[in-house]
Amino acid sequence: MAADLTLAGYEVHFYEHHSFQASFAAIIKRGDVELQGIGRRGIARIKLITTDIDKALKGVGLINVVVPAFAHELFFHQMLPHLRDGQTVVIWAGDFGSLRLANLMKEKGIDKKVTVVETNTLPYGTRLQEPGVVDCLLLAPQVLFSALPSVHNQDLIEPLHQLFPAVEAGKNVIMIGLSNPNPIVHPPGSVLSTARIEYTGGDFYMYREGITAAVARVIRQLYEETAALGRALGLEVLQYEERDFRTTASIMGVAFQAPFDTLGIIASIKGPKSLKDRYLKEDLPFGLVPMSELGKKLEVPTPVIDAIVNLGSIICEEDFWTTGRKLKDLGLAEISKEEIIRYIEQG
Repeated sequence: MAADLTLAGYEVHFYEHHSFQASFAAIIKRGDVELQGIGRRGIARIKLITTDIDKALKGVGLINVVVPAFAHELFFHQMLPHLRDGQTVVIWAGDFGSLRLANLMKEKGIDKKVTVVETNTLPYGTRLQEPGVVDCLLLAPQVLFSALPSVHNQDLIEPLHQLFPAVEAGKNVIMIGLSNPNPIVHPPGSVLSTARIEYTGGDFYMYREGITAAVARVIRQLYEETAALGRALGLEVLQYEERDFRTTASIMGVAFQAPFDTLGIIASIKGPKSLKDRYLKEDLPFGLVPMSELGKKLEVPTPVIDAIVNLGSIICEEDFWTTGRKLKDLGLAEISKEEIIRYIEQG
């Protein structure tokens, strides 16, 4: 994203947490990022590449948080003291991260006039070829976003659309969180392919080998549970046709596209390579666990979601019910359904 926006003509500050400085050193030394594949291509000479959070956020109007959800806590705590009035923070993709950030600000007594936003997905699918070289394989034809509260959405449509033409406003941040395709596809595809992942030592292509007809039925049922959660709050999540679940790419073939052979490109994406992969370690605790908790609060059964989390916890040897994102982390545990809607839409 830093390279893409730089090539689009914007001044960008590219920040990485200091704990990842060793892997980031090559990019700092280069001073640029090369973007290959589809979309914008070229060598992006980024204005500032740094591990100094204060320098990174100084003079910045839009803060794009583009890290796995399991890193949200680390980055949120790092940037909280450096936020300034008038800034907008967009979390790509959110996994209810906007609610977590807003609740953290409340807990820490940070009273800055900051607009917090989350999206349901990234605007592109990329792979790192080597440090400083990124290959863009796929583009998202539609990216849903919402501010917290969503009363601010109208003010954000134009500025965000200038940067990312695929963005569209959603109803609110819970609708956005429930419309993220990753937790719907990745956990069933990975959990039900555990033996294959282990047997091959990571020489595994989930979309090509793991999305069989039976697994597609599980993905479809999990999706129906997310849709039921939405209906309980008067929301309509992102809709798919029955046939969308039956391809090797599942609904990812709708979420992302390429100029040609979209399904083939998605099927060629390797992974998960281990049981520590983000398909499991991100999408279960930060995607499915909050959905299950929301289901309990709304009295909406989520048996497939719960089963996948239970199995994933055993497979990964980590209790995702404990380590995952819970309603109390989001500031929703002690308020009613009506209060939740009012909070996420009106503030």
